[in-house]
Amino acid sequence: MKATLFTFLFLCICFTGLSQEVVSREVVFGKRLFEFPHKADHFTTDQLGNIFLWNDNIIWMYSNKGDSLAAFNSRKYGSISHVDATNPYEILVFFADYNLVLFLDNYLSDNGKDIDLQELGYDQIYNACKSRANGIWIYDVIQQRAIHLNDNYVKDKQTLNLSQWFNERITPNLLLEFNNQLFISSDEALFVFDHFGTFKRKIPIKNITTFQIVNEEIRYLKDQNYCSYIQKSFDESCREIPIKSLKNLRVEKTGLYVFTSEKLSVFSTNK
Repeated sequence: MKATLFTFLFLCICFTGLSQEVVSREVVFGKRLFEFPHKADHFTTDQLGNIFLWNDNIIWMYSNKGDSLAAFNSRKYGSISHVDATNPYEILVFFADYNLVLFLDNYLSDNGKDIDLQELGYDQIYNACKSRANGIWIYDVIQQRAIHLNDNYVKDKQTLNLSQWFNERITPNLLLEFNNQLFISSDEALFVFDHFGTFKRKIPIKNITTFQIVNEEIRYLKDQNYCSYIQKSFDESCREIPIKSLKNLRVEKTGLYVFTSEKLSVFSTNK
């Protein structure tokens, strides 16, 4: 099996909880940079290494050094369904209960670009993500397709009807646009489209609730395994991560971010 950058994520935990050093078979990470407890249910990072934690009503933002930067209270809008921080200067927050998309700046202040999707004629939007070509992608569970809205929030692209094409009803766990591709994960598979919404492939990865694209590899947790899927070779590699209560794991240039149900830990890396 061809070695990939994934191999560095075979972690050795030297004592209960997270060790002072994180070691793989081929790469040694430095000592833990910092960690802190949290009360969040979800977590993501941006390309600058900033950290975003959130639960139903609050988003907390920390720097890549672990400093608390800002917080956002969403009680006015209801429960937070998803946070997309792929653009660190325009953070998308989606509220499924109200079919609402809100944009925050890099200090978690409302920048005034709220989008009421129901007013635009979309009553059952299940998820949304930022588009690098301006605008957003939304997933309409009634139409069973992803729809691209331009920066004037007018539909200009859409995917095929996934339910008709694959003969199964698709409920997305996550939408992500990366490198001119749209990824839609579901309990059934991971679907890939180009930036025009043209179908490219169906990847047989099931029950993926969150994932990250790193060096053209799709990285995701599957049970207690951290996996890498290479689209060109159709090669999946997985390693068990023996960390108690592991919920998510992300890699940025600033380090390796480990999110458990109790704390967020960041380790340095030579990758």
